[in-house]
Amino acid sequence: MSTRQIGEVYSPDHTEYSEATQYSYHDGVHDLVLFWTNPTADEIAGFRSQPVEFALYVQQPVLFLLFRIVEVCEWSDVAYNVHLLRNEQPAIPNEPPGDRARVQMTLVDASSGIVRAKRVVGMGPSMTQAMRHSLQEQTTLPFSRFDYEALVQQAYARYPDSDAMLKDAWLAESAESEN
Repeated sequence: MSTRQIGEVYSPDHTEYSEATQYSYHDGVHDLVLFWTNPTADEIAGFRSQPVEFALYVQQPVLFLLFRIVEVCEWSDVAYNVHLLRNEQPAIPNEPPGDRARVQMTLVDASSGIVRAKRVVGMGPSMTQAMRHSLQEQTTLPFSRFDYEALVQQAYARYPDSDAMLKDAWLAESAESEN
């Protein structure tokens, strides 16, 4: 898990970010980072405590992880492919059937680069296996950054927002809070 603590700078290389979401799988961790400009005290409290829901839409070689934090943020999505990390060997989950993957969530104030909140939630066994399968399949497919970006843009042209993409998601489920 990340060693960045609440109140610390997320990255010493940046003090500002665009509002965005970043997902990656590395070192055995599903890592979801939300960059929000000037999050309010209510948003921070909700990020820490409100139920989280996940959904998965896959159009290989693109995996779209959809998520929402109940009463804090509506459905959002983030595109991912294991080849986007700079490692020589793409990392894939190895959770056996029945296990629950842990998702480390971090809220960063995009205007300052400071970590404002962290939490860990557990994906259900079905979502865990769907993520594992999708990421493992990506390792067997040829990767072109150009083709990947084109498919992401096609998906966003087809689905004007995350709610529309959610309708074609493979599955959706509530996460279990672990802290």
